[in-house]
Amino acid sequence: MKVFVAGSTGYLGSHLVRELKNRGHHVRALARDPARLAPIRDAVDEVFTADATDPDALTGCCEGIDAIVSTVGLVGKGGGKTCWDVDYGANRNLLNEAVRAGTGKFVYCSVVRAPALEKLQLVRAKRAFEQRLSDSGMAHTILFPNGFFADFDEYLGMARKGRIFVFGSGGFRINPIDGADVAAAAADALTADADEVELGGPDVLTHEQIAREAFDALGTNPRITRIPAWLVASSLAVLRRVTPLRVHGTVEFPLTVLSHDVLSPPAGKRHLDDYFHQAATPTGTEAGEGGRAGVA
Repeated sequence: MKVFVAGSTGYLGSHLVRELKNRGHHVRALARDPARLAPIRDAVDEVFTADATDPDALTGCCEGIDAIVSTVGLVGKGGGKTCWDVDYGANRNLLNEAVRAGTGKFVYCSVVRAPALEKLQLVRAKRAFEQRLSDSGMAHTILFPNGFFADFDEYLGMARKGRIFVFGSGGFRINPIDGADVAAAAADALTADADEVELGGPDVLTHEQIAREAFDALGTNPRITRIPAWLVASSLAVLRRVTPLRVHGTVEFPLTVLSHDVLSPPAGKRHLDDYFHQAATPTGTEAGEGGRAGVA
């Protein structure tokens, strides 16, 4: 199968490219900067260079393609763009090209469903695209993954400095999932009939438990400081009033995830403590590399 991967240079996208190549698929990768494909270039058959927020630049990107998988979402500061430019707009542009080219299926990697998140602008932008995709008439599967293991590199980074900060009592729960498990689910979706798939890791953990796993991976004594959860809500309320969406939109999502229960049906096979132990070794992934802004 010829598969077009949008978001191929990101954390999940790079996992996906390798998963698809390992399964024998032909991979066309979308990249704004082809140099960023260097770590996975051996798994990429074709490169299509374009910024997905520019509809004209995408012309022809899906020609000859059997399926598209999009992991496109706002990362970091977003280069001045908002979630509506990227999470909605860029994916809408990709969908339009897929429809025009007669592409067989669109697999979209969205974000976890959780009551506390649904009013956030980033999630609203993703939900708006999900609706557009559903209304398009194209065969599709929407994935709803929980937070990735790489999102918790920050905990390992704090542990290296000797102290981890958690919100509230540290009792908010989450079951994060490894990017490789989500990539496998996305590859499975190419030939599956399900319109929606929710994906969580196998272990439901409190943030204090995650903090302790990070210290344990480093072999150091845990030092955990608890920050009142009400400070998050009040700080976000101020940010929303005094900063534009392109600023507070990248902050409100991860802070809300860290200060609420965020749970998904278990689907992944890999465990966060194993990820931490691998990352803590000299040959493991350094904390902070390959992560994303929140779980968007």
